[in-house]
Amino acid sequence: MSYTATAVREDPFWVVQVDGVGTTQGRTAAEARRMAFDLVRVMTGVDAPEVVVDFAVSGIHLGEVRDVRTTVADAARAQERAASRSRSLARRLREAGLTGRDIAEILGVSPQRVSQLIANKP
Repeated sequence: MSYTATAVREDPFWVVQVDGVGTTQGRTAAEARRMAFDLVRVMTGVDAPEVVVDFAVSGIHLGEVRDVRTTVADAARAQERAASRSRSLARRLREAGLTGRDIAEILGVSPQRVSQLIANKP
């Protein structure tokens, strides 16, 4: 089950309200996130709950923060797909008999990067 929490800055703390569970606090955003997780874990008995914490900051719309998070996550997934495809193609080019320098030129990367791509197993 997933839980949603909202953290609001009330100096010197972040006050965190977890929907349907309760309230906790932390001095830093990281601590507020940990405390929300711990609160849900203790109050629900769920060992590893999924807790999403939205940080409400005056003048910043939560939707904007969510959009940026989504964009960053999408970019990370795209980068992993690109790395996987690069590894596969670099290996196939090597198997076709090309040198590291030729592979680098074809892929638009450095020869050192080609060595890394070919060496990486995933």
